[in-house]
Amino acid sequence: MHQKPKYIFKYHSLNLHLIEMLTNAEFYLSRKEDLNDPLDMRCCSTLESFLNMYVKKHSALDLKKEHLENASTLFNIDLKRGSNDWIEIFDKSHSQIRISSFTEDGNNPLMWSHYSENHQGVCLKFEPSRDQKFEKDLHKVEYSTELVEIKEVADIKRSILTKLDTWKIEKEWRLLSEKERFSFDQDALVEIVFGLKVPFATMSWFNLFRENLYYMHAPIYQLQIKDNRLIKVNIEDLDDY
Repeated sequence: MHQKPKYIFKYHSLNLHLIEMLTNAEFYLSRKEDLNDPLDMRCCSTLESFLNMYVKKHSALDLKKEHLENASTLFNIDLKRGSNDWIEIFDKSHSQIRISSFTEDGNNPLMWSHYSENHQGVCLKFEPSRDQKFEKDLHKVEYSTELVEIKEVADIKRSILTKLDTWKIEKEWRLLSEKERFSFDQDALVEIVFGLKVPFATMSWFNLFRENLYYMHAPIYQLQIKDNRLIKVNIEDLDDY
């Protein structure tokens, strides 16, 4: 069990989805096929591991030699097609699970570029301990040099929470659910930070929007460059900056 971080962050574009998220106080959770990494939530297995799982899954049946031969054929056909979807035979939750991604790093230049439209979006800061269900359903992503091999049914969940080492800079945590939306307590949002390229007029409008939605407890900042480093400046102080 990993210790949950005090704060987690969500980078987001300034778009309708962000407005819906804050208006309804609900995270949208993506399906496997919507993720930006085609290797995400993928896994692999050997024929031996596959057959072991098959036997465990159907232990109540009188398994005959032809049953195992048919299972082997199914495995090899899918292997040639480059598909691992046969795993869903054992655990449908692998295809049903949805995720929303967060990070421990609230000021990562690459993530500002990739997920906040090159500093034209926002980074939302959350304090999970203010929302018990939110904190409980957060899971840390592990990083590996290879895809997870499915040897036990429990490995299917592990494959959902494992990504290749290339992505470890993201320090990701995932919210897991089988539902499309996940409600959060507004108090859990504790800070809103705009990127370098967001116009002041946009932030002023957003400030009024925030007041109408009862997020006044969450201050609004914008990133600014000072002395060759990025700092956060409260938008109330931008006129004097």
